[in-house]
Amino acid sequence: MNNNIKVNYYDRFKCIAKDCLLTCCQEWRIGVDDATLEKWQGVHLRTEHQQVEKQQGQSLCAYVQTEEAGHRIILNEEKKCPFLNANQLCNVVTELGEEYLSETCTIFPRQVNVFSNRTEYSLDTGCPVVVDLLNDTKQGMGFIEEGTSQKEILYSIRKMILTCMQNDDYTLTERMMIIFYTLLELLEQDEITETSLKEIISSSRIQPLVQTIRGMKFNALDTFWENNELFLDVVHNYRKQKLYVKYLEEISVMAESLEEIYTDCLLRDDIKQFQSMLKDYEALLKNYLMSEIFSNCLMPEMDLEDVVMGFQWISLAYVVLKQALFLNWLMNDKKEIEYSLLRDYICVISRVTGYEQDDIREYLENSFEDVIWEWGYLALVIGNGKL
Repeated sequence: MNNNIKVNYYDRFKCIAKDCLLTCCQEWRIGVDDATLEKWQGVHLRTEHQQVEKQQGQSLCAYVQTEEAGHRIILNEEKKCPFLNANQLCNVVTELGEEYLSETCTIFPRQVNVFSNRTEYSLDTGCPVVVDLLNDTKQGMGFIEEGTSQKEILYSIRKMILTCMQNDDYTLTERMMIIFYTLLELLEQDEITETSLKEIISSSRIQPLVQTIRGMKFNALDTFWENNELFLDVVHNYRKQKLYVKYLEEISVMAESLEEIYTDCLLRDDIKQFQSMLKDYEALLKNYLMSEIFSNCLMPEMDLEDVVMGFQWISLAYVVLKQALFLNWLMNDKKEIEYSLLRDYICVISRVTGYEQDDIREYLENSFEDVIWEWGYLALVIGNGKL
């Protein structure tokens, strides 16, 4: 029997192609695997396509650039894939068939992680249809398991993280602080067993931690300004490349000038009002976090430190998402937050932070004193709001 695990909305996904308003064929790295690049040698599209007129007679490979990280398609002046036609359809597919697509284009937004004893299936939140599915998962996000193979201890640790994320006895921010505290405790263990894991996450250990968190004094402005810096740092390269300008540029300018135009008192009031408005999307935000944890917190060849870094990165992406939404909300006269806006920003921030594991480690090494944060730093960036 196959040992598979997949998110409970996986089979409901269907690409909406030309109807997608945030196409995956625009403004981000489109990878080309070696096998596809070889297949493309000497293969041409019809030269009447406007996008390829300038390089008439050249093969598909003419639109591929090889970098240290692999091959990627060179975007055109509009930051779109050169094979995307006026109808938002792929010329490679319409002329040659899906068998000529690269692995990235064939799979996205599906994500498949193959372990020694199971295969896991999830969907990337960089796709707006996936966010719609998360928003429509009324009974909450869950998992469908086939098979009963023995799972490794890291699987149990991730299951612990997901179980905690589902615990409505705590606010979303409390859950994230509980999880990170537990992960740091696990890092200090010489050996982790199922028994020792159960002990660490027992109520007798967790409840005093929760009471401590609830008794802590958090400075909302310290959290805000740290998140503002994180947002500007994360989107910096995308701004330089003029990618996602519609979503990032104006709010980045706003972020850079906030200290000059807002008093602390006004910011405190606005932060409270924003948090209150965001409460309508608590279920979606929880599902978004759980999706990221299932997909990216545990991958093949990871060790416990990688899992901890993965959780840090998800936490960082989450606070950057909220900061982007807050800045947009300010710019739009503090109007009600529309679902479509939240969906688009989830997609954009997921794409902007969609690093490979090695790149995440490099970012953490360059940006912080250590790749593993202190618990207090995560508490600072998460803050004590409910979301």
